[in-house]
Amino acid sequence: MPDTAAPDARPLATGWLSRLRQAGNAHDHTAVWLLHPARWGALALVLLLAAVWLLDRAPATPPGALRLDRAERLPGTPAAPPAEARGVTITLPDAWTPGTAEAQAHWYRLRLNLPAAAAGPAATGPLLGVWLPQACAGFELRVNGLRAGQRGAPAGPAVSCLESALVALPPALLVAGANTLDLRLAAPPPSATATAARTGRLAPLLVAPLQALEPLHRHQDRMQVHIPYAMLVAAAITGLAALGMAAMTGLGYLGYFGATSLGWAGLLALLTGTQLPGPALWTELLLCSASAPVAAAGILFLLRYGGLRVAWLEASLGLQCLIVPLTLLFVPVERLHSVAHPWPMILALELAAAYGVFLWRAWWLSRPDFTVAAAALGVLLVGLVHEGLTATGDWLLPGRQAVSLGLLAMLAGIGWRLHQLSRSTLAAAEQAGAEAEQRALEIRANMEKNFAQMAELRVEQVTTKERKRIAADLHDDLGAKLLTIVHTSDSERIATLGREALEEMRLSVRGLTGRAVQLGDAIGDWRSEVMTRLSQGGVELNWSAPDELLMSERGLSSRAYVQTTRILREAVSNVLKHSGASHCEVTIRQDDNDFELTISDNGKGIPTEMDGRLDRGHGMSTMKGRAKQLQGQCLVESGPGFGTTIRLTLPL
Repeated sequence: MPDTAAPDARPLATGWLSRLRQAGNAHDHTAVWLLHPARWGALALVLLLAAVWLLDRAPATPPGALRLDRAERLPGTPAAPPAEARGVTITLPDAWTPGTAEAQAHWYRLRLNLPAAAAGPAATGPLLGVWLPQACAGFELRVNGLRAGQRGAPAGPAVSCLESALVALPPALLVAGANTLDLRLAAPPPSATATAARTGRLAPLLVAPLQALEPLHRHQDRMQVHIPYAMLVAAAITGLAALGMAAMTGLGYLGYFGATSLGWAGLLALLTGTQLPGPALWTELLLCSASAPVAAAGILFLLRYGGLRVAWLEASLGLQCLIVPLTLLFVPVERLHSVAHPWPMILALELAAAYGVFLWRAWWLSRPDFTVAAAALGVLLVGLVHEGLTATGDWLLPGRQAVSLGLLAMLAGIGWRLHQLSRSTLAAAEQAGAEAEQRALEIRANMEKNFAQMAELRVEQVTTKERKRIAADLHDDLGAKLLTIVHTSDSERIATLGREALEEMRLSVRGLTGRAVQLGDAIGDWRSEVMTRLSQGGVELNWSAPDELLMSERGLSSRAYVQTTRILREAVSNVLKHSGASHCEVTIRQDDNDFELTISDNGKGIPTEMDGRLDRGHGMSTMKGRAKQLQGQCLVESGPGFGTTIRLTLPL
C-alpha cells in the first residue's frame, strides 16, 4: 500500500504482507502460490469460468415435456418416407458408426401421442414445438406426412453438430391421439469423414410448449455456437497479435505461435460446421491435411521458446506435413475415415510430448516461463472441464473452447514475460549507463590527474634543465673566478673566504644537478670536512658510523645531501664559535628507514637567558627549517655547563 493510503487501510496491508512473509519463511508453498501476484490472472480466469458455469446453467426441462428417445430407422433413402414401411427400432441417441458404408440420408419415424386439447384446428392448448438438441446433419421434419420444418438443402448435406433446432408444430398438422413424426437426416457417409463428430447423429427429441423450449434452445446456441465462434475470433486475434509482436521484437518463436493460433482458428471454423465451396469431401481433406502444419507450428513454437533447435526433428515435421495429405489422396473415399482418424491422436501426442519437454526445461532454466506454460496448461484443463460440464447431449469436439483459452493465456503470459524482460533489460541498461557514467567520471578524473602529473613532470623537467644550466654557469664562471682568488690572493683571510665560498658553491651545484649520492660516499665527505674544520679549531673529534653504512650503496637524494651537509656545517660552526668545547662527537646510525645524525660537544652549553629562544640564534631556526623541508626533525638538547646535542632525523 502507498504511504498516502487511509490510516485504517494500513493494518490490513501490513497483515497481508506479514502473512505473505510468514508463508514464505515457513515454506508454505500453497499460501505463497495463492498470494503471489503472478498467479492472480490465472485465479481470476478460473473464478470467471466457474462463475459462467454456475450462472449460465442449462434451464430446467419444462414440466410435462415429452422425451422421444424411441424411433424406427426406415430402410432406403427416398425423397418421401414410405407410408407403411417398418424399420429397425432403435434408442436415441443414434450415431452413424464411423467406417461403415452408411447411406448419406436416413429416415427416422417417431410416435407422438397428444390429447385433443393440443391437436386439431380446435386446439385450445399452447403452441407445441419439437426441440432437436443435437442433429449433426441437414434435416427435414414431417408431421403426419406434411412438412413442418427443414434445415439445409434437402438434396445436400449441411453438417452442424453444435446448433440445435426448434421447430413449431402447428395444431392443424396434429391429430388427437397417435401422430407420426418422420425425420430425414442428410450427412456424409461416416467412412468419408475426417472426424466422427462430422457424421450423422440424432439425439432424443423434446416436445413441449414452444415458449417453454425457447430458453433451452437459446442456451444451447449460446454455449455451443456463440461462445465457440467467439473463441474462434479470439484465436484469430491472438494469432495476429503474436505475428505483430514477432515483427516488432524479432522473436521467431512468436511467429510460430501466431501461425499456430491462426491455424487453430481455421480448423475450429471447419470443425464448427463451416462449409467450403465445392464437394464436402474437399472440406474433409482440408480439415485433416491442415492439422499437420498447425501441429508442426505449435511444436516449433515450444521448441524455439524453450531454446531448442533439433535439425532432424524439424525436418521430420516438414516431412510429416507432406505425408499426411499424401496418405489421404491415395486412399479410396470409403476408407478416408480409417486413414484420417489416427492422425489427430498422433499429432496430439506429439504436441503433448513437446509441451512436456518445454515444461521440463523451463522448470530447470527459467521458472517464470514455466509459470507461463503451466498457467496456460491449467487454463486449457479448466476449459476442458467447463466444456464437459456444460455439454448438452454427447460431448463432441472436446477442446474447441479450451484450446482457444489456452492460446489466449499463453499469449498473455508471453506478453507478461516480455514486459518483465523489457523492464529488467531497461533496469540493466540504466545500471550499465550509470556505471558507464561513473567510469567516464573516473576516467576523466584519471586523465586530469595524469595531465596534472604530466604538467608537473614537464615543469620538473624544465626546472631540472634550468638547474643544470645554472649549475654549469656557476661551475664554469663563478667557480673558476673563486678558484683564481684562492690561488692568487696574497691575503690568507681572503683566500680562506674564497675557499669557503668555493665549497659552498660546489655544494649548491651538486644540489642543482639533482644527482643522487650514495650514502657511503656522503658519510665519507662529511667526515673529511668535519675532521678538517675541527682539527683547525683545536677540537678533538670522535666519529662513529657503522661499517655497513660506510659500504652502503643506498641512494641519498641531492636535496637531502645538500640540506644535511648545511645542517652539519652549521652545527660544527656553532661548536667552533660559541661552545668553547674541546671535544665533539658525531654519531651516524640507521634505524629501519630513518637516518639519524647526532652532534654532541662538551662545551658551556646555551646560556639560560636564551632558554625558550633557541630558534632566534645560533642558526637553530635555519637547521630546523631545513630538516622540516625534508620531512624530518632537528632537536636541540642543551644546558649551561652540560654541552649541546643536536639530533637530526630524516626519512630515507
